[in-house]
Amino acid sequence: MHKTIAIACAVLALLPLAAAAVTVTTPQGPQEVFARGDLVDAVALLRLAGVEVAFAPAAGSYSAAAGEHEVQFTPGGSLAVVDGRLTPLPGPLRLLDGHTVCAQATAAVLLAPFGWTVRAAGSGFELAHAAAGDAITVTAVRAPAGTTLVVRGSAQRPQVVAAAGSVLLQFAKPVTLAQPIAPDAELLGGELRGNALTLRLARGSEVVNTYPLDNPPRFIIQLGAAAAAAPIATPRSGPLVVLDPGHGGDDQGAKGPGSELEKDITLAVARAVAAKLQSEGVNARLTRDGDDTVALTERTAIANRLQATVFVSIHANASPARGAHGAETYYMSADASDQQAAQSAARENASASPDTVQLILWDLAHVANLNNSARLARDIQERLNELQGIKDRGIRQAPFVVLTGATMPAALVEVGFLSNAEEAARLAQPDTQQQIAGAIADAIVAYLHEPTPTPGTTPAPAASPAGTPTP
Repeated sequence: MHKTIAIACAVLALLPLAAAAVTVTTPQGPQEVFARGDLVDAVALLRLAGVEVAFAPAAGSYSAAAGEHEVQFTPGGSLAVVDGRLTPLPGPLRLLDGHTVCAQATAAVLLAPFGWTVRAAGSGFELAHAAAGDAITVTAVRAPAGTTLVVRGSAQRPQVVAAAGSVLLQFAKPVTLAQPIAPDAELLGGELRGNALTLRLARGSEVVNTYPLDNPPRFIIQLGAAAAAAPIATPRSGPLVVLDPGHGGDDQGAKGPGSELEKDITLAVARAVAAKLQSEGVNARLTRDGDDTVALTERTAIANRLQATVFVSIHANASPARGAHGAETYYMSADASDQQAAQSAARENASASPDTVQLILWDLAHVANLNNSARLARDIQERLNELQGIKDRGIRQAPFVVLTGATMPAALVEVGFLSNAEEAARLAQPDTQQQIAGAIADAIVAYLHEPTPTPGTTPAPAASPAGTPTP
């Protein structure tokens, strides 16, 4: 009995030592690298790939560089800065016995910019040059409305074939997977055959929107609940305006002192805008035509699927300053133009997950439409200023989730402040709603009739011009 216990203790004593190293096969031969369970020394792998890695004690982070590429990462973090862009990692980096370790999938993301890949090989790993073709990765960003899939590593824009339970990405040129596709949220996995990548989706999920992003190149696939799908665009003549009444359902938005609800006011104004546009011969659709819950990301996806010419999201404002009044109009930006714009974006983004908000801060999907979005916002704001007798509140920029991913000029208008008792009472009146709707509709019609500037020749008007009154 004592002999058995002694043997068991000896085996247990050796386990940490056996688990402290793993064999990594490299083009120069096998190398021993620190490892513990499924975690491997990320710094050692990078150095085996010929990448210079330095640690900055003041910042507490590593900087890996080779050629024109640089990757920065921090022990304890799950984000990296890859060639100047913030990038989510499949799993966190950890500090263990003086080594910065991570899972194989995370190590593969750190190695990919330098043209290397790492994969499991028996009881160890294999470090090798990436195969010919773009080495791509697929990661998922989870949100209440579904999952956003991000395909990195290729500037190609694949053809998308969506089907029940899957989506196929057909690339024109060769691609390889830098790492296996691990199941995550609505993404069940995927396989690459030739130049075709098939991603398996969870039951009830479907593709609601796709679009490319630049610098660095990525391809975005937004998933949503199948039941929430909007009708596919039908042939039409002339422009189509998609109006988005903010909030709805369980999300009531701002509430006035007299129990005025933002979700009710925005729906009434949007319906009136649609009626006015249609009387002017302009097609109009609403993202919701009742007291319905519609996710923020789904609202823009509806406009994209309908191939809208213009997207306008309608809201009512709130401010700690009870005297604040008047309309404000915004267009998309990664940085808020002022503190008030940041507060408005934070309030309107409240129903989105932090992951979704973080994603849009990295990725401005409609940068190509920035100038036209600014023109649209300006046209709306000028008419609302005139209607409300305000010299100029200016137009502002802020990172609104509901505007991200729009493939057309897009603006968000706050028609007034529900936190102001007098203005809240006016906004609840049908006559006021009709007047506001008329101003917004007139602005949209004027915008549609304006000649479109040649891209790059007309700068976007400055947000919040000097002299803009503040509440």
